Amino acid sequence: MPSKTKSGLLLPVILVAAVVAAAIPEVRNDVLGLFNSFTGGTELVGDGETQFMVAASAASDVRKCAPQQELADEQCDDLKFVIIDAARMPFIARNISTAWAAGKPGVLTKDRAAEAVNRRKVCLSSFPRPHGGQCDEFPFASTRQGGEGAQEQEVPARENQCQGGTLSRRYVAAGIGDGDDFLVVITHPSKIAQGPYQGVDIAADQSWCA
Repeated sequence: MPSKTKSGLLLPVILVAAVVAAAIPEVRNDVLGLFNSFTGGTELVGDGETQFMVAASAASDVRKCAPQQELADEQCDDLKFVIIDAARMPFIARNISTAWAAGKPGVLTKDRAAEAVNRRKVCLSSFPRPHGGQCDEFPFASTRQGGEGAQEQEVPARENQCQGGTLSRRYVAAGIGDGDDFLVVITHPSKIAQGPYQGVDIAADQSWCA
């Protein structure tokens, strides 16, 4: 069974706010923002080498399948996985997992048509890179959920290129086309970086995802 790592919800407050939002359309967006701030989190699924992490909001999508088989198939039922290996990409995994904790989605929709527009809204030249790394954003720019509002963090250049290759190959290998949903999964979650990038590539596996 998944083990929860998200914080508790202020359910009574949210219920009252939802009623107000339904009655007063002008405050609906503010209420949705409040709700999202309380619905973030991550969940660990499986044990040992087959353990992986997903967004708490997507946990129900993996409960119906056996963890070991899910990783072997890289999908659960018809929902395909894009796997981010924290042993290779600890800072990429940190950006994704902290974005989930902040309420960003775990299931994304591929949308190459939106990619160019998304890239003009995040990871701009003004993004600070004090340690000589690169800007990574989540949700990915190649998805419908990317662009404005995506979380940005500095990561090692090797990791950023590794992630780009991982995404491109998985889209092709799994036949993930525009409009298709997929689940982002982090394997080796114990290898997720515990703090921001400080200029040192700490990955246990520093290969280029070739």
